[in-house]
Amino acid sequence: MNTITSSKVPVVELPSGEVLSLKVIDIVGKKKGPMCYLQASVHGAEHQGNAVIYQLLKYLEKNEIAGSIRLVPMANPIALNNKIGTYTHGRFNSNTGDNWNRLYHDFTKDNDQVLEFAKKYLGYDELDIDKQYKLLLSKLIEDKKNENSNYGIDRNGHVNILLQELAHNADYVLDLHTGPVATRYLYVPEYLEEKCADLQFPHNLIIPNNFAGAMDEASFMPWINLQRAFKELGRDYDIAFEAYTVELGSEERISLEEAQLDLRHILHYLFLRGIVTEEDNPITTTIKKCKLKDYKTYYAPRGALYEYMVQPGQAVKKGEVLAVALNFENHFKEEEIKIELRANQDCIVINHYPSSSVPSGAELFQVMESIY
Repeated sequence: MNTITSSKVPVVELPSGEVLSLKVIDIVGKKKGPMCYLQASVHGAEHQGNAVIYQLLKYLEKNEIAGSIRLVPMANPIALNNKIGTYTHGRFNSNTGDNWNRLYHDFTKDNDQVLEFAKKYLGYDELDIDKQYKLLLSKLIEDKKNENSNYGIDRNGHVNILLQELAHNADYVLDLHTGPVATRYLYVPEYLEEKCADLQFPHNLIIPNNFAGAMDEASFMPWINLQRAFKELGRDYDIAFEAYTVELGSEERISLEEAQLDLRHILHYLFLRGIVTEEDNPITTTIKKCKLKDYKTYYAPRGALYEYMVQPGQAVKKGEVLAVALNFENHFKEEEIKIELRANQDCIVINHYPSSSVPSGAELFQVMESIY
């Protein structure tokens, strides 16, 4: 069957001397094939991806694959262990306030080495190009790690570089996240809009082929930049690499039962990519898409206590009530205590704020509009 090994990669040493590490599990099949990389919980409160990794690992212990799969559960132990009361304060670096999923690097942007690589391999076939380019990516990541190392390692973003290093040799990258209170959905780069159907997720947000600091973008932008370099030299280069952000419901919870359903989507994808060799229970889903520009955020118009009248994944018509809120200050202004928030356009609700206690200006709902 498959060969399964595990290792740890040190991330940070605590003042007490204990070391927080990344847990890396590698599964290698007997037959050659592509590599898929999956990680979960870069945002420490987003746990469901770990349940999916567990279910996938149990599957891989009994079912042969071709190629290899690398699993990194609990991919940010700093964030995962950052608790305030009952809440995991794991979306932002508590020292700097930075979003953990905006601290990755695009090592290839405006990099002369990419253009020189394209010139050198202009006449090569794409399999050879892909193999050699991954070696260049490894070098660029190592150069970044060594930058200013004489003055110590900057903790802000260090875990992100380590994760990029673990993923750089993959053909497919799935970064597992959740929303606050959310449905299942994907972030999909424009160049993969057709291929993303193989994951059979019900809601797809189509994002530009640009870098904004996230793991999926850090993974696919080197290939976009290589394609652009080849284009300058007159060659059309077909990108075989794929990366997605996979949103698996709501934060601060896991469900092993739901993880079994999530796993069916991933196994279907891996089967179509030639890694999983058999598929017993294929899945079919109705897919709704919208462009990122049509992914709208409703900000709380008033500070109040909110009751959410619609559920994530629910379709809403223009004018329907999204939420009602109670603000007792209105009583002293001779206004209604109860306030209604209505939909501006037809939409599908993707997520909403995780608490009923909401300050004005908070991200109350995120919705898909102009759906196709």
